[in-house]
Amino acid sequence: MMLFVVSYNLLRFLKYTIMTNVERTQALRNALRPLYANLLDSIKKYDYSKAIFCAQWGTSFPIEQNTGIVFVGRATNGWITDSESIDVLFGDDPDAIFNRDDQMEWVENLSGNMDGYNTRKSSFWRIIRNVSSHFYPDNWFSYIAWSNLCKVAPWVGGNPNDALFDAQFQDCEQILQTEIRILSPKVVVLLTGQSWARDFLKYLNRNQDTNSGCEVSWDDYECNVYKIGDITYILTEHPQGKKEDEHTKCLIELITKTIH
Repeated sequence: MMLFVVSYNLLRFLKYTIMTNVERTQALRNALRPLYANLLDSIKKYDYSKAIFCAQWGTSFPIEQNTGIVFVGRATNGWITDSESIDVLFGDDPDAIFNRDDQMEWVENLSGNMDGYNTRKSSFWRIIRNVSSHFYPDNWFSYIAWSNLCKVAPWVGGNPNDALFDAQFQDCEQILQTEIRILSPKVVVLLTGQSWARDFLKYLNRNQDTNSGCEVSWDDYECNVYKIGDITYILTEHPQGKKEDEHTKCLIELITKTIH
């Protein structure tokens, strides 16, 4: 009888957990799809091939409110597809960008890849891996989420130019706000630099200027900390060409202070 009770309670717990994850995924789909439809309309005048990106979250990203870490970059350097069909991007097509089967796991799968993109050669992913594995030693990639400020970049690679940036900017503000609202992290780490993130932070702060409550120096740079609602935003530089050990140490110290 004891085993039956334990098993029954475990099944109830697992069912609740699975349903909660399913509900969160559906909430993201329902909220993001129309925002992406608007985004696609905003960029349609640019007739060159573009990569459309959507946030990813690991299979073990916390379901509790105001927990977990979201890392945010600038834009992708190419991506899954150059399709601009909302039905493809948010459907069951292999080129879908929403809720992919390998989301976040691909970062680890491509570490050391000898044929194509190798995440081990990316300073961006090395920093994220080193910081995340401090808090999640086993399968670090499954516990975090990742997004970008800009959801559209040239298909051939590189950051969006000024025209493409401006065309998508307002849509991307709304999309980032929606991602953060539904994922509900404790910490958002912006690996973007001040010039990229400034206006996004202001938007997230109800169009009020944001003031850093803490500045921590590392090498010739600094991390700035902002509190907006219940979420702590850590704004730092893009890792490329910078001292990674010092950068990693600074981020770990600030995240530790936030979550404890």
